[in-house]
Amino acid sequence: MIKKTFTTVMLSAALSFSSVSFAGTLEQNMMTLGKNFKMFNKADNQNDALQALDNMKAAALDAKKVKLKAHNAKAPSSDALYDQLLAEIDKTRLLVQAGQLEQAKVEGKKIAAVKDRGHAAYNHH
Repeated sequence: MIKKTFTTVMLSAALSFSSVSFAGTLEQNMMTLGKNFKMFNKADNQNDALQALDNMKAAALDAKKVKLKAHNAKAPSSDALYDQLLAEIDKTRLLVQAGQLEQAKVEGKKIAAVKDRGHAAYNHH
């Protein structure tokens, strides 16, 4: 009986810890996205801009692993929003690679727009 209770308690604790660390990872990815978006906008050379975009893409890909539930049933799925975010990052990256940093920063505003749509649909705070 004690062994069964102990196993149940340990399993519950492990599941609780796993969901907390999962949420922590999502929060870390969102912080990485925000921090690197600011770095991208401040970048004055191609290498810094590309590094910031690469960091944003990595964070978005990792964050996409978490399936979120929206406030509103009509909201786009979290996968759809992450796909839009990744597409905007890729478009912006192509401009930077082409040596069009200022145009890339204008295009980069679409990254913020997708991020804002996601926060409106999924931020429960």
